[in-house]
Amino acid sequence: MSTEIIAVKQLPVIVEQLAQVKEQVIQRVATATSLVCTEETVKEVKKARAELNAELKAWEEKRKEVKNAVMTPYEKFEAVYKDCVSDTYKTADKELKQKIDSVEQELKDKKASAVKEYFNEYLESMNIDFVTFEQAGINITLSATMKNLKEQAKAFIDKIGDDLALIDTQEHKAEILVEYKKTLNVSAAITGVNARFKAIEEEKKRIEEAEERKAAEEQHIAEITSALPEPEPKITQPVEVKPVEEKKYTLRFTVTATKDKLRELKTFLDNGGYKYE
Repeated sequence: MSTEIIAVKQLPVIVEQLAQVKEQVIQRVATATSLVCTEETVKEVKKARAELNAELKAWEEKRKEVKNAVMTPYEKFEAVYKDCVSDTYKTADKELKQKIDSVEQELKDKKASAVKEYFNEYLESMNIDFVTFEQAGINITLSATMKNLKEQAKAFIDKIGDDLALIDTQEHKAEILVEYKKTLNVSAAITGVNARFKAIEEEKKRIEEAEERKAAEEQHIAEITSALPEPEPKITQPVEVKPVEEKKYTLRFTVTATKDKLRELKTFLDNGGYKYE
């Protein structure tokens, strides 16, 4: 189908007209930019700049006018074009893509299922039960052959077998295997576990040395203490404390009261240990 039915005639005419004024614009700008700007001529340069800006503004207005004149019929044309041509093509392309994707996905699913079946069978033959087909990261594509995909599966499982054989030769193989199952990185698992056990041994040694130093210091203190002479007991004489007699005074006075009050006073003096006549 030929696309010559669509022809553009007006735009080249507009471009040709602009080419005619290009030299005039260049000369106008060259005249303005050739002015020397000094303290005496700065006003003249400002005037020339303002004139150029005014001319550019006028050209910009004309450009917008031309753009609207060109774009309006183009937008109408584009709407008709989309309805008559592009939308129909795009709809067909989308429908065909869905059909193609559906068939290709079915083909890839069949291929993936066959490779996964081979993977699981070989995995069982190697007596490995802690990895999955997804962990192998095999990229199933339409262009990949079954032979190549099975080789990738076998290579992945063989590497697991080699890693397990290496782990079996290690001192802390149980701990290393636990770490290896998390990442399938044998180097990191061995290095990490060995570093952890080394740190534990160093910490135990540090604690033992600290306890030995403490015991030696305590023994040294005990030896020094046992070598010191026993202190002589101090004999202290009891101090006799003599009571201090208080000086006594005599006070004479006459009391006038009722018999009952005088009896109360006598009782008070008797009970208080006072001597009276």
